[in-house]
Amino acid sequence: RKIQPPIHLPIYWSQDRYAVTLRLGFSTNQFPSRTIRVKVVGALKYEDRHSAVGSGSMMTDYISKQKDGDNPSFGSVTIVSTSGSDQETVLFSGSLPRPIHLNQDEDEVEFEIENSGITNDNDTAKEFYCDRFVSITMPKAVPMHGLVLWWDCPIISFPKIDVSSIQDRHVPTHSLGSEAKSSSISKDTAKKEAFQKAWDEAHEMFREKMKKKEKQEI
Repeated sequence: RKIQPPIHLPIYWSQDRYAVTLRLGFSTNQFPSRTIRVKVVGALKYEDRHSAVGSGSMMTDYISKQKDGDNPSFGSVTIVSTSGSDQETVLFSGSLPRPIHLNQDEDEVEFEIENSGITNDNDTAKEFYCDRFVSITMPKAVPMHGLVLWWDCPIISFPKIDVSSIQDRHVPTHSLGSEAKSSSISKDTAKKEAFQKAWDEAHEMFREKMKKKEKQEI
């Protein structure tokens, strides 16, 4: 199968105490949703989620064989678009900086195709108008039960954030009881609004970048 080199699309990431989510924007005019495939390699089994490197799982061998520069890789994420001509276009590919695990009773990390909520008001070229994004939620694996690890980046090559600035970082696990549950709906709404704002800003920057690129090519 012929594989085309990766292309550059806007990508957004977020995390909570238990999982990291990647969202990759794409245009259905260029890559129809039905052609999108996601492959996540190196995820621990659900029963190994609190032992980080697993108990004889595939993660142990994977870490020993994979490296991204000077950093060990705990797996990889690849997003492709397939075509009828038996060809794959790589939309995104990267190595994970920390271990993840599968959900209970699942054999692979699942993904969703979601509406970006963006309207093409600025007459952006159809192939650059990101009307959908691939959403991949990857549960965090930890060395022991009750431990919370905040990631400073979702992919090894990404810029790192200051995890000390994360608001929930200093909230003890035992305090997340009924009060946290009662406010979960409002928090979810706030997260969605924050994501939509960040996505709109990122997409606007991406469109400006594409406009400059088009002018240079002309």
